Amino acid sequence: MSATGWTAKDIVGVRDISGDEVPDLLFRDNADLNRTLALRKGKPGPSGGADLNSLATASASEGAQDNTYATTGWGRAAIPMVLGTPDANGDGVPDICAANPIGHQYPMRGGTTQWLGDASGRDEDDWHTFRTIG
Repeated sequence: MSATGWTAKDIVGVRDISGDEVPDLLFRDNADLNRTLALRKGKPGPSGGADLNSLATASASEGAQDNTYATTGWGRAAIPMVLGTPDANGDGVPDICAANPIGHQYPMRGGTTQWLGDASGRDEDDWHTFRTIG
């Protein structure tokens, strides 16, 4: 990863989100209040997977930019724990699991270009006592 600019960012996950069979980088961008989740599309690597340089900087990524995956509401204060997960609902797109400041768990359906916005907050069986998700 690039040595600069990551103090205000948190990696959520590296998975094929866009559906092109190349891993992408989903991250929280606390420096941009209008785009708190960003998607950086990876380029194919020479031996499969992703070219790691394409995930290191926006300018080297597919499309040469970071894309807005979700707008507001994903900052560290509102969602202290967020993790990209494998496809949990069977639609072929990786999903997200998040927790709010009081520990309520939210499984959320991912989309290929943006978060789909359906949080079905659940806090069953004392999940709020766990220190990590995943």
